[in-house]
Amino acid sequence: MKLTDDSASNIVEGHAAVRSAARDTDNFSSNLMGDRDVRTYRQIPLELDPPRHHGFRTALSPIFIKPTIEKLVPTFEEIANHLVTDFIKNGGGDLVSQVAMPMVLKSLGVIYNRAQDVDEWASWGSDVWITTPTGRTGAHLDKYLTRIFNEAETSEDDNVWKFVSKIEIDGQPISRTEMYGIANVLLAGGRDTVIKLMTAMIWHLGNNADDRKFLQSNPESVKTAISEVLRFVSPLSAMERAPASQKNLPDDQRNPDEYIRLSFASGNHDPEAFEAPEVIDIHRARNPHLSFGFGPHTCIGNHVAELETLSLMKVFLTRIKDWEISKDSEITFTTVNKSVVPDRFHSLEVIVKYN
Repeated sequence: MKLTDDSASNIVEGHAAVRSAARDTDNFSSNLMGDRDVRTYRQIPLELDPPRHHGFRTALSPIFIKPTIEKLVPTFEEIANHLVTDFIKNGGGDLVSQVAMPMVLKSLGVIYNRAQDVDEWASWGSDVWITTPTGRTGAHLDKYLTRIFNEAETSEDDNVWKFVSKIEIDGQPISRTEMYGIANVLLAGGRDTVIKLMTAMIWHLGNNADDRKFLQSNPESVKTAISEVLRFVSPLSAMERAPASQKNLPDDQRNPDEYIRLSFASGNHDPEAFEAPEVIDIHRARNPHLSFGFGPHTCIGNHVAELETLSLMKVFLTRIKDWEISKDSEITFTTVNKSVVPDRFHSLEVIVKYN
C-alpha cells in the first residue's frame, strides 16, 4: 500500500491500494467529521463505522434501491425535456446553471417528495456550502434542517424528512443531530457530484463528435459511456479516513493532520487497472471505477446518479443533434497521474448548432 505525503496529509494511491483501504475499516476509519469549517455533526451513514453504519444504511436503503428509482425514470425524462426545450429556445447557454443543476434538484424533489423545496435548494447554487467573500458557510443549511425537522414532528406528509424522523436503530429513535447528519448526506451527496457528471458528459461529447454520433446511433451504449466519464472525472476525488490511533478519540483530542485520504481519482487513473487511463474511451468494456467508492461505504445513491444522468443524456442526444463548447466556459483542470482532468465546471457555455 502506497502512502505518500501531500501537504501534511497521507494519501492512499492506486486502484488496488484504495480498494484494500476502503474495505479495512479498522485501520482506515470513517468515524470522523469532515467539512469541519461548516458543520459540527457527522454525515450519516457516511461518517460511521460498522456495525452502526450498517444499521443506518439499511434504514435508508428503501429510498435508493434501484427498483424504486427506476419507477421515476419517466418523470426524470419529463424534467429533462422541459429543460432541454428551454435550452434549445435560447440557442444554448450555461449547461451547469440552466440544465444540470435544475435537473438534479428537480429530480431530488421528486425522489424526496419535496418539490416545494427545489427553489430554495437552487438558491444555494451547485453546492450546499455557499461560498462567501470570507469563506464557506453552512448557516443557510442549518436553518433549513431545523425548519424541516420541526415540521416533520407534527406533519403527516409523506416525504423524505418525515421518513428520516421516524427511523429507529436497534429499537431506539435516532436523535435530532443524527437526523441532520442523514439530511446532510441526502442534500449534499447527490448534488454537486451529479451536476459535475452531467456537465462532463456534455463537455466530452461536445468536444468529440465521433463519440456523440456513436451514442446517438447506439443509445444502448450511453450507460457504458456514463461509467467511463465517471471514471475519468471522479466527481468525488478523495475521502478522509482516520487511522486506528485516532478512530476512538473524542473529536477535541483528534489531529486531523494525521487523517488519511483515499484517492479515488488516482485509482481511476491507475495504468495497472486501466489501459490508457488518460483517455476517455466510451467503448471501454471493463470499468471497475472507484467513483462511487468501494467497500461498505460504496455510495448509497449510485443508482440515482446513473439514472438521472441517463435520463438527461437520452433527451439531450435525441433532441440536440450537434453542439459546441464555447471558449467562454470556465473550467478548472487538475492533473491526476498523467491525466488532465476537469476539477470543477464553474460554467459550461454550450452553443446549440442544430437540433
